[in-house]
Amino acid sequence: MWLIFALIAPLFFGIVHVMDSYCVEDIFERPWLGMVTSAFTSLVVYLALPFFLPLVTWYMPPWQIIAMALAAGALIQFSQFLYFQSLSYSEAGIIAAYWNMIPAILIVLSFVLFGHVLTPTQYFGIAILVAASTYMILLDHNFEYRLLSFFLMLIASIMQACAYLLLDATYEVIPYLQAFYIMITGLILTGFAPLLFAQAQKTFQRELPKLLPLVRFFLWIEVANLLALASAQKALSLGDPSIVASVETTIPAFTFMISLGLLYTAAHTYGDQQSRIRLPWKLCAVGMMCLGVWMVS
Repeated sequence: MWLIFALIAPLFFGIVHVMDSYCVEDIFERPWLGMVTSAFTSLVVYLALPFFLPLVTWYMPPWQIIAMALAAGALIQFSQFLYFQSLSYSEAGIIAAYWNMIPAILIVLSFVLFGHVLTPTQYFGIAILVAASTYMILLDHNFEYRLLSFFLMLIASIMQACAYLLLDATYEVIPYLQAFYIMITGLILTGFAPLLFAQAQKTFQRELPKLLPLVRFFLWIEVANLLALASAQKALSLGDPSIVASVETTIPAFTFMISLGLLYTAAHTYGDQQSRIRLPWKLCAVGMMCLGVWMVS
């Protein structure tokens, strides 16, 4: 069951990456505006809370558990800030591939902190997933910013890996839905952090007339993002953090295929000449990711 949720998550994350890339390139004056608009639109998750209240036994968890779930949400949001900044330097599919450092980081952290060991087949599958998706990084034509994007996404991946471990610990104490809502609360509160600065407030006020007509568009993006987060966290509550994260390395494949489909639908082409030359290699990488998912599942 965990594998179903682990595969649903990258599909929606792929949709979000493509839409976020469009926002950073054509809508936002500053990349951090994606963090703020995400926080505002994430408030929609509380509209569903009255429907879930009767279905779950809610109780006051220990303050340490609340702090861990809030910290996980904050880490995810801060990693999103670095992700939005990286999107301003490179294409969505390449940036999505950088997230595939997370499984390797998780394996190291799980072994160092908990002495957790996987099977040789699972290690090999994770290696294939990381290698195949990371290969897509080498296809980035933006050489000038490749190193900067890598550095930013390395920090973001470390934050995500720490968030995974924190959430895995909370799911052992409190129900999934309750932990998810606490995590989302931390994510929303952190999303408003840029507005603590006067210069950011001025930028946001200046951009507000342009952003307000796009509220419905931002809501759809956030719904997809919340579905991705919910699926990922459900998979995490059912499975091993390292293996769940390794399956999510298929995000670049989904992002690439969605971008390809949108390009062909809009312009009846598979991108520019450079992208078409690299198309067979990207498809090979996608095939290797499918093999990796089968080996870790």
